[in-house]
Amino acid sequence: MSEPKKLVRVLTMAVRDGFEVTVEADDGRVLRVIATADQIEALARQFTKLVDDEEQAGG
Repeated sequence: MSEPKKLVRVLTMAVRDGFEVTVEADDGRVLRVIATADQIEALARQFTKLVDDEEQAGG
């Protein structure tokens, strides 16, 4: 697995098959994926849990 990169930018756009998510890293690499509404909702739940867990830990 490659070394993690720092997130620079995230762009989202509705497309025919769901949503296009574009992520740019600090080294200039860009990753574009198509995700369904269910996948976006699952990601949102995971991010919400991470933030909630961090807040409960006092961070």
